[in-house]
Amino acid sequence: MKKQKFTVDENIVQELEAINSRNENLSNSNLSKANLQNINLVNCDIQNSDFSKANLENASLYGANLKGCNLFKVNLKNANLNNSNLENCNLLGANFENTKLRNVKWGENYKVVNEIEAETAYKNKDYKLAKEKYREAEDIYRAIKISMQSQTLGEETGQFFIREMIAKRKQFDRFSGSRIGSKIIEITTGYGEKLGNIAFTILGIIIACMFLYGIEGVSYQGKTLGFFSDDFSLVSTLGNLFYFSVVVYSTVGFGEMVPIGPLGKSIMIFEGIIGGLVLAILIIALYKKSMDR
Repeated sequence: MKKQKFTVDENIVQELEAINSRNENLSNSNLSKANLQNINLVNCDIQNSDFSKANLENASLYGANLKGCNLFKVNLKNANLNNSNLENCNLLGANFENTKLRNVKWGENYKVVNEIEAETAYKNKDYKLAKEKYREAEDIYRAIKISMQSQTLGEETGQFFIREMIAKRKQFDRFSGSRIGSKIIEITTGYGEKLGNIAFTILGIIIACMFLYGIEGVSYQGKTLGFFSDDFSLVSTLGNLFYFSVVVYSTVGFGEMVPIGPLGKSIMIFEGIIGGLVLAILIIALYKKSMDR
């Protein structure tokens, strides 16, 4: 479909508002560099349009369908985009200062079109283009995140922070330490934003260490609790080892149980350090969730 062309003059705002008031479709419009300050296009269907470098300051675009629009370097300062559709939009360089972004439809997994293009380029082994597009996506996610933070949109802010970190990670070499380390952080903590990931990580470390302690055993009341001890009892041994692992992880350290061999002592050091770090991340995540409310 050909783009609708409008004369970019002082009457453009009135013309567009009149067309929208008649519920006519404004899709495929060419509004590049247009001055649309204070325009009222509530619930308009203007998808696949070119708004590159346009001025939409103070614009009312509540519920607007902007799917597939080119919003390159568009000025959205103080604009109302609540309940709008921004799927597959090019948002590079857009000014999101004080832009209202509540309940915006961003597309699957909050991905912007630049990251989707990066993934396509990577599959086609065009790594230079992929890196460039990931860098663009990172900049877009950061700008949206900063705008949302000022509006206390905590859940969506967290989602865009995650996407920002993923886009940043994918700019590193595939098997570099930075990329692998970032991926581990994403899986274990969701970059500090996913309480479920953090909870499963805590439980996983405690259980894994519990089994490792059982290899050499731990000393308790003159007895050795381990999988190869003479008085091994599955329920009792696992229960006591789990208790010991929780005590070490939480850094409480009662001292009633102590590891026997070098493996157990090494695991105890590892678990105590990791436990302190992950618990700190959990407290921060809980604080952010509570403050958002």
